[in-house]
Amino acid sequence: MEVSYTSHIKKGIIIAVLIMLLNAIGQITELIYLPWYGFIILSVFIVAAFISTWLFNHQTKGVKGFSLILSHGFKTVAVATALFFVYNFISMHYLFPHYVDHQIGLLQEAAKQHGEPITNLPDDVNRAKQIWMNTQLAGVLILFLLAGGAGALLAAVAVPKQYRTTTTE
Repeated sequence: MEVSYTSHIKKGIIIAVLIMLLNAIGQITELIYLPWYGFIILSVFIVAAFISTWLFNHQTKGVKGFSLILSHGFKTVAVATALFFVYNFISMHYLFPHYVDHQIGLLQEAAKQHGEPITNLPDDVNRAKQIWMNTQLAGVLILFLLAGGAGALLAAVAVPKQYRTTTTE
C-alpha cells in the first residue's frame, strides 16, 4: 500500500509527535504542573487538526465533498490520539513517573485538609495511583478525540469548496 501525499497517517503522526514534544518539554521544565499548560497542548492539537483538514482540502483542490473532508480529518485525529495515548501510558509508567507521584501527593494534601483519615497508606497510595492513571488515560482518549473532532469539523465546514455540476444541459 502506497501512502499518498494526502495521507491521514502521515499527518496524524506529525500531530502526535508535536503534542508529545510539547508534553515532554512540559514534563522536563515542570510546566506540566501548571493548570494552564494542558490547555496549551489541547489547543495546539485542535489547531493542528483544523490545519491538517484544511490542508487536505487544499491538496485535493477543493473538489472533495464535506463528508470526505470530515472523514479525513477524523481519521487524522484518530491516528494522532492513538499515538498520544500510547505515549501517555509509557510516560506515566516509565518516562515521567514523578508526575503521577506529584499528583497523588496533591490529592493526599487535599484529603488531609478535608479531615479524611488516611490509614494503610502504602496500599491506598498504590490503589490511588492506578485509579488516577486509568482516569487520566481515559480522559486523554475522550478529550482528544472530541476536541480534535471539533477542530476537523470546523475545518470541514470552513474550507472553500469547488463544486462540479452533475447535470448536463
